[in-house]
Amino acid sequence: MVISDKGKGANWARNEGFKQVKSEYVLFSDNDINWRQNGIQSLLMALEEHPEASYSYGAYEMGGQTQCDMEFDENVLRVGNFISTMSLIRTKDFVGFDEKINRFQDWDLWLTMLEQGKTGVYCGEVIFDTPVREGISTGDDLIEAFNVIRNKHNL
Repeated sequence: MVISDKGKGANWARNEGFKQVKSEYVLFSDNDINWRQNGIQSLLMALEEHPEASYSYGAYEMGGQTQCDMEFDENVLRVGNFISTMSLIRTKDFVGFDEKINRFQDWDLWLTMLEQGKTGVYCGEVIFDTPVREGISTGDDLIEAFNVIRNKHNL
């Protein structure tokens, strides 16, 4: 599903798309994501094997390096994000993206869910690859954006 309303941002678009979800799970996927053949299936299997988890995530490759390749650890999550937006979420547990946050939206989502007792599970595989692009972990506002999340979640 593609939703666009110029200027409202990715968080708004994801929340609008979520309003259309009628399935047990929801998966957000950016347009530059190249899913591995069994990537989504690996996420589903992880959730089926861990009914206590609210979402499953996997590792990914960007610029020839593997990212987010680690088991779920709430203490590490409170220090920094290691979970991609491209995660499979139980629809009943999705809390929505904060539309006021411009960076680190995924980290904010996982922290908000953690504060509500919702945790994730690592599927143990590289599930997609994506090209290096401006904005993921670069820019002049990186420290400010980091502090916005830290302040919101009292970290």
